[in-house]
Amino acid sequence: MTPAPPAHDGAAASPPDPAVDHDDDDALSWGDAADATHVDAAHNPVRVRARRESDVEQPLGSGALVGMGVFGGVYLLYTVAWLVSASLLTITGTGVAGIVSEVMRVLAIMAPAFWFAATLWLGQGSRNRTRFTWLLIGALVLIPWPFIMTRSFG
Repeated sequence: MTPAPPAHDGAAASPPDPAVDHDDDDALSWGDAADATHVDAAHNPVRVRARRESDVEQPLGSGALVGMGVFGGVYLLYTVAWLVSASLLTITGTGVAGIVSEVMRVLAIMAPAFWFAATLWLGQGSRNRTRFTWLLIGALVLIPWPFIMTRSFG
């Protein structure tokens, strides 16, 4: 069953209002060409710099993001291991030697976190491969040997 057409009451549509300008071409005009502030794109070409392959604004891919998370977890574990190892050491120095020893202990604990943050911050404009290379170098250099040796063989 098809619906019935709408009822037409016989009244005509309202005539156009003569006070309103119905020229549609004016809507597509952005100003007078004789105006001093008028800019025509055809006469003012825009120079665009060529983008590099990996631009800074390009977000990390999912694999790179997971890799950064894995390295972040490794560096967090390294920080905890250095904290545990450094808390077991006793400081025997007094005076300047004691102060230097305490500063070195704090730096040893914070080194993995500093390395991770510095690699991400200084490598912002670098390719992912470069950042991962530096993260891998840091993971090898900052292995908490005191923690591993005392827990494995002690």
